[in-house]
Amino acid sequence: MVYSSGMGFSENLRSELDFQGIQIKELSQMTGISKNTLDKYLSGPRVQPGVENAVKIARALKVSVEYLVTGKTESSKKLSAEYEQLLKKYQELNPFNRKTVLDLMESISSRQGVLSN
Repeated sequence: MVYSSGMGFSENLRSELDFQGIQIKELSQMTGISKNTLDKYLSGPRVQPGVENAVKIARALKVSVEYLVTGKTESSKKLSAEYEQLLKKYQELNPFNRKTVLDLMESISSRQGVLSN
């Protein structure tokens, strides 16, 4: 989940799609919402989804509707500066480097578990 503030639905949706590396066509397949309709949601504040489509999009992206609308979640208020910095740096990475970071973290976590036993 990307943490943003002061942005509307279209900006938060675009940001989350970019963060997760999901194309509009894929989101359309995941939600059953036409690509044309999703394109309209992304075009700016003029076209907002109804509740049903907002919920479908949020579920497909594994984020809250609140996040898509406001850019904030209850949990985002509880993140420390260190976590926010990590998220920001992670968001700046390309998909290959994001996977590399996740693989490295998994390796370190597994090794840490073995060493602590």
